[in-house]
Amino acid sequence: MTMRSLALVLATLLSAPLWAEPVEVNGAWVREPIPGRAMSAAFMQLSNPGSADKVLVSARAEWAGNIEIHTHTNDNGVMRMREIESITVPAGGNVSLQPGGLHLMLFNLQLPLNAPLALELCFADGECQTVTADIRGMEGPGMGPGKGGHHRGH
Repeated sequence: MTMRSLALVLATLLSAPLWAEPVEVNGAWVREPIPGRAMSAAFMQLSNPGSADKVLVSARAEWAGNIEIHTHTNDNGVMRMREIESITVPAGGNVSLQPGGLHLMLFNLQLPLNAPLALELCFADGECQTVTADIRGMEGPGMGPGKGGHHRGH
């Protein structure tokens, strides 16, 4: 390799980020499970300070047997929950995981849950990061009488 080629390779490597900026996670919480049911949901705010989209593709936790990414859709006036493959957090943007919208559905929970809960989020680029979540009652933010948010059929 010539000196010129080596200089070009080094310049390219040094000008590219050595690692992507991690997604910032704020306000992570898990809804307290309904008595007798080993399932719940997790909510949070995801912010991407980087210059490239970040795609959340999975989540895992020692205290949950399975975690799926879910959304709610309007099916002829009836809100239905369904699993989706991923959530894209746009470059420089934010995504809210909240009751009645995008969320992480948690199955086969090891009860009782004890806060803080460690939850690992994994992205399409292979990066995983661990966040901590609080536990909140059924009357979490945006909930209350008539607000919905139930996870029927799970």
